[in-house]
Amino acid sequence: MLTLNCTSCGAEVVFRSRSSVFAVCSFCKSTLVRKDMNLELLGKMADLQYDLTPIQLGTSGKHDGKSFDVIGRLKVSYSDGFWNEWYVLFNDGKTGWLAEAQGFLALCFTRENVEIPSARTMKPGLVVDLDPRGQTGSFQVEDIREVKCLYSEGELPVNAVQGRESLSVDLANSDGDFASIEYAKGEDRVFVGKYIDFDDFKFRDLRRIDGW
Repeated sequence: MLTLNCTSCGAEVVFRSRSSVFAVCSFCKSTLVRKDMNLELLGKMADLQYDLTPIQLGTSGKHDGKSFDVIGRLKVSYSDGFWNEWYVLFNDGKTGWLAEAQGFLALCFTRENVEIPSARTMKPGLVVDLDPRGQTGSFQVEDIREVKCLYSEGELPVNAVQGRESLSVDLANSDGDFASIEYAKGEDRVFVGKYIDFDDFKFRDLRRIDGW
């Protein structure tokens, strides 16, 4: 864990994950990027428009017998709506992403050392071998969307300033696994995971919602 001070208001900014390079100050909403032991001020994060998610920073859960905490959030928009990407930290130090869209949850993990195909080649129905060594296998492209960051909070492993644009490609295979490729400026990444039922996470410290 690393604790630094916000360059705008002086409040403590905590980085629990070694992978985190970006944070939003919980007091003044300044957006900050970490460079070694220093924080650089990027700007301010606008207020969040209310949504009905029960998940929040500090929510905890379990997966495969391991506990995790929600430590960051990236809310992105596309032409038909938006979804949330929750950044989670497991008790063994591993990190992952909990995608929340239209009532569905998917837990995925970044895959390193994957040969990422060019964004120009992407089209629905295309079969993509994300790793010839067999670590991830073949997936079929299902959807391609241009997305933009609406809001971020907590700590994140990417520079999630408001307005950040990227191309998101969703893929799936016959085993029920899914993959996602994010094409961003200098930050292309591959994620692989599965859809999981809400109750299976055994969440705690959820946000209270009337009627939930």
